[in-house]
Amino acid sequence: MTDPVREAALPVAEAEPRRRSARAIAAASAGTFIEWYEYGLYAFVAGLVIAPLFFAQAGSLAVLATFVTFAVGFVVRPIGGIVLGAAGDRWGRRPVLIFSILLMGLATTGIGLLPTYAAIGVWAPILLVVLRMLQGFGAGAELAAAMIFVSESTGKKGKGFSGALMNIGSMLGSVLAVVFFTVLSSELAPEAFKQWGWRIPFLFGAVLTVAGLVLRRKLAESPEFERVAREQRAGRLRRGRANPLAALAQSFRASPRNFFAGFLLPSGLNVTGFVAQAFGMSYLSSQIGLTSTQTLVTTLTMMGVGLFALLFWGWLCDRIGAVRVLYVGALVGIPLAFAYFALLRTGNLALIITASVVLWAVGWAAGLSAQVVLLPALFRTEYRGSGMTSSRELQGGLIAGPAPLIASALLLAAGGTPWLVALYIAAAQVLTVAGMLLARPVLSRREITEISALRGVRPAAD
Repeated sequence: MTDPVREAALPVAEAEPRRRSARAIAAASAGTFIEWYEYGLYAFVAGLVIAPLFFAQAGSLAVLATFVTFAVGFVVRPIGGIVLGAAGDRWGRRPVLIFSILLMGLATTGIGLLPTYAAIGVWAPILLVVLRMLQGFGAGAELAAAMIFVSESTGKKGKGFSGALMNIGSMLGSVLAVVFFTVLSSELAPEAFKQWGWRIPFLFGAVLTVAGLVLRRKLAESPEFERVAREQRAGRLRRGRANPLAALAQSFRASPRNFFAGFLLPSGLNVTGFVAQAFGMSYLSSQIGLTSTQTLVTTLTMMGVGLFALLFWGWLCDRIGAVRVLYVGALVGIPLAFAYFALLRTGNLALIITASVVLWAVGWAAGLSAQVVLLPALFRTEYRGSGMTSSRELQGGLIAGPAPLIASALLLAAGGTPWLVALYIAAAQVLTVAGMLLARPVLSRREITEISALRGVRPAAD
């Protein structure tokens, strides 16, 4: 006999027309585009602009201080994830998606208007930290909420590719940030770029935010959440907790095992991504001696190829299962971390670009494509927002966010050699494998069989 509550919580939307699914992907992509455009801006200019303009008083530790502010955004992300994740379970995915994009847009525009240390002294880094905290709070729910929304609004057969399309938004946002800075840094005189040119991409974030709000304003709620809301109104399911801490506790008690799995799964891709993106740019310019333009071109090429890698891995998730894709990315990503730094140390631009592209396309892109499928399946719809967002963002605050800072500290500790950083990436990929071994999706064997991207996962009943 079919359990109506169970049916209401199925993480699929079989009857959803393709048009509605396409709108869901487009609206979710718009937010992830803006999130990673805005976060990417800071990562790309951290060592090039932010350090000398806002932390000049720190001397040789300016870059390290800059990565501290980068990490601050991730420290606040779990708070945003806990608060907004609970709000998504109680009031719906749509309000959270609108609020998060608005908050991130305001913070990014604020950074573009912020006076430097030379103008207002110590208030410059203080205000920078405050704006980074606001960015982090909004971003704490953005990507996870978008992943949930797409998962709940698309069909059984194409979840991997649909997730990849959503992730293309985040990649395009980062690519746009690199292109903006590559063009500006090459076309403007160095002094003009340092004085005012770097602000233009941050201010452009306001335009992107308005466009994203227009897209999301007309967005319908996810079909799966609507079904659960009907069950809640009928008294067959308990409504989500308004207290964020109570909601967090509820999602943890429902499955501590899956909560820890949700924490561990993104470790490898996040550390790999932020080391290659944020720390890598600083390392290439300060240790290897590449020019700013060469460094930006390397990053742009790496991320451009990553667009196609995401689509490939998303397609492969639907063919062989996201579990196998995750294992490939994590296990192959371990030796690639050491090969990456070995090739960077040659100083040969072609080898540097090749190493960056391969590490990004495998060690990062495979994991990102797989987690979009796997993470939502760890939590039931009625507490998915709180459980997935808080576990994922706690990981971001404790592991992903400090990655460039930890990598910089490891580089200093090793006297300028990068092998401890490579070991750090490898350890993060091991955490991802441990998370997958721990995970037990809250689905039946029948549901797992019907969702092609979930082939090979072990259900909670095992």
